[in-house]
Amino acid sequence: MRAEPTCRDTTRETPQPPAAGPAGDVVGYVVKMYPRFSETFVVREIAAREAQGERVAVASLRPPTDPRFHALLAGVRAPVTWIGENAGRSSAALWSSLRRARELPGFASTLEELLADDVDVAAQAVGVALWARDAGVGHLHAHFASLPGRTTRLAARLLGVGYTVTAHAKDIYVDGPDDAARQRVLADAARVVTVSDYNLRHLAAHHPRARAVRVHNGLDLDELEFRAPVGRERVVAAVGRFVEKKGFDDLVDAIALLRAAGDPVRLVLAGTGRTGAQLRARAAALGDAVEFTGPLPQHDVVALLRRAAVFAAPCVVAGDGDRDGLPTVLLEAMALGTPVVSTPVTGIPEAVLDGITGTLVPERDPVALAAALRRVLDDPDLARAHARAARTRVERFFDVRTQAARLREVTREVLTGAPTGTGVR
Repeated sequence: MRAEPTCRDTTRETPQPPAAGPAGDVVGYVVKMYPRFSETFVVREIAAREAQGERVAVASLRPPTDPRFHALLAGVRAPVTWIGENAGRSSAALWSSLRRARELPGFASTLEELLADDVDVAAQAVGVALWARDAGVGHLHAHFASLPGRTTRLAARLLGVGYTVTAHAKDIYVDGPDDAARQRVLADAARVVTVSDYNLRHLAAHHPRARAVRVHNGLDLDELEFRAPVGRERVVAAVGRFVEKKGFDDLVDAIALLRAAGDPVRLVLAGTGRTGAQLRARAAALGDAVEFTGPLPQHDVVALLRRAAVFAAPCVVAGDGDRDGLPTVLLEAMALGTPVVSTPVTGIPEAVLDGITGTLVPERDPVALAAALRRVLDDPDLARAHARAARTRVERFFDVRTQAARLREVTREVLTGAPTGTGVR
């Protein structure tokens, strides 16, 4: 057990396999960056799969750039290898990679496609393939259908193995110059795992060749003890990156409406991002009614959620189509016993049943948001009822142990050639 991962640069060192076990029984995770402060769901998922007996190794396409690490990492045994960000920044580097890849079983059939792709993607795909071979990886799994999925697809072809990919939100909703590559990733994956039924319907409509299954992101509920929302401060909490899709500008406006009406409510906003300056300017007139904490480690997020009377996730569909899949921190608030107010964006209504496990309001409607926050703040019985029902729903549908078991089943289906699953509720 260790608090921080050990990352190796494969441009300088030959990766070593995980602890001894049957050859090819390792699940190889490919991610853009590991660990990443905002992606606790990846860490939890790996830890849960290991707890159920699977062996996992991680390939990170970029070195971690944030010195802050969650304590959750101490529960992960998987070795982490940095594939080398600069491995493919030149044609010479690519040719060097290709010379090392000639022994891979799919080299001849994949060479033309490698040469047609971006130099850095092709070189990293070779790096992932060589890492997977040496680490005893029998199945590759990418998180996000963007760069990790694109790289994993080529690496799997080089190795002659199958791959799966988890599609979240931006990687399937935002169009861009790599759309054709994304189509190939989704169409060629043995399974496309996605985190909500809403995403499942979107994939069926827009990527009909994708063999998609729904597996919700899960929480370690042993870490998140339920406490009824009794005697809490009149505080609204919100946590997330400061980007348009989070809807935090609407939340600040809703707090302004409540304060103008004489309500002493306070807002605590945890996070950072490109819209931070605009949010601070918007909140300036409210004085100490809005507190910006900066990004918080997991234990401080839990502490914030425990003291807040309400958690707000006023998500919106951004102008470029980006949107949240189903925010993990929303589920954490529900598990902990903090009443939630959110919007019916993508998969959120699968967790927040309006009037039962929380409150939903239309997106981009600060007036409705303010009214919903006030109802929960002013009605302790409503808050307690929502909190209890929310915990029950999270226990039933969002337990990481259930998620890990389903992912293991998906991997087994791919390795054994079983018929495609359809996702489970």
